Amino acid sequence: MKHAERACVFNIQHYSLQDGPGIRTTVFFKGCPLHCRWCCNPESQRTEAEPFGEETAGRMMSVDEILAEVEKDEPFYRHGDGGLTVSGGEPLLQGAFLVALLKKAKEHYLTTAIETSGCAPQSILLAAAEYLDTIYFDVKSLNTEKHREWIGRSSEQILENLKALLAAFPEKDVRVRTPVIPGFNDTERDIRNICEFLKLLPPLHYELLPYHSYGKSKYSKLHRAYEMGDAVLDQENFKKLQKIVRTYGLNLQPDF
Repeated sequence: MKHAERACVFNIQHYSLQDGPGIRTTVFFKGCPLHCRWCCNPESQRTEAEPFGEETAGRMMSVDEILAEVEKDEPFYRHGDGGLTVSGGEPLLQGAFLVALLKKAKEHYLTTAIETSGCAPQSILLAAAEYLDTIYFDVKSLNTEKHREWIGRSSEQILENLKALLAAFPEKDVRVRTPVIPGFNDTERDIRNICEFLKLLPPLHYELLPYHSYGKSKYSKLHRAYEMGDAVLDQENFKKLQKIVRTYGLNLQPDF
C-alpha cells in the first residue's frame, strides 16, 4: 500500500492526559468527511492549510518528522502506557500514510491510539487497527435523517465499520463514545437506541461525553459562524442519561 510522502497536521499536543492511557502525544490531522455543528476543531475540517486568525492552521509533515516530534516525550512513556494518539479531523482520511505512521510507531515500541468518527473506507480502518492498541470510536446517533442533517452524512457506514472492526479484532481495546449534544441526541430515546445497538455487539467500553463549546472562539478566526449558538447542556438530564446507560451494563468510565 503506497502512501503519500507527507500529510497535513494542524497541531501536535505534548503531555496530553485526555487522549488515551498514560501520558500521550496527540497528532491532529487536517481533513474530515463530517461537518458536525458542534465541532471543537473547525480548523481540522478542510484538508489543506488555511489562515487561522494571524496564524496558519496546517503544515505538511512526513512520517519521520512526526515520529521525531512524538519521541521527544519518550521519557514520559517509560513510566506507564503512554504513547502516540492520532486525532483530527478524521485521521483515517490520511489512509495509507496513517497506516505507515502507525506501523513505524510500533517498530519504535510506541503504544498507539486513535480518535475516529469511523467514517472511512472499511479497508483503511481495518488496516490501521492492526497497529492500534486503543480505538476511540464515536457513535453519535442511530437516527439516519438527523445524523445527515446535523453532521452531513448518514450513520450507516459508521455503524457497519464498527461491527466489522469488532468482528475482525475481538480482543482490541475499543471504546465507543457518544458526545451528548443539546437538540441533537440528548433524549432518552436517542441514548436507548444506541445502547440497544451496542448490546448486540461483542463487549466493549462505552461512555457519554458532555457537550462543551470550548471551540467556539475558533470559528471567528476562520470567518465562520458557530451553528450551536449559545446552546447549553442540561447537566441533570446528562446524569439521567448516564444512569440509563448503566442499566444496560455498558458504561465503563476510563481507567486512566
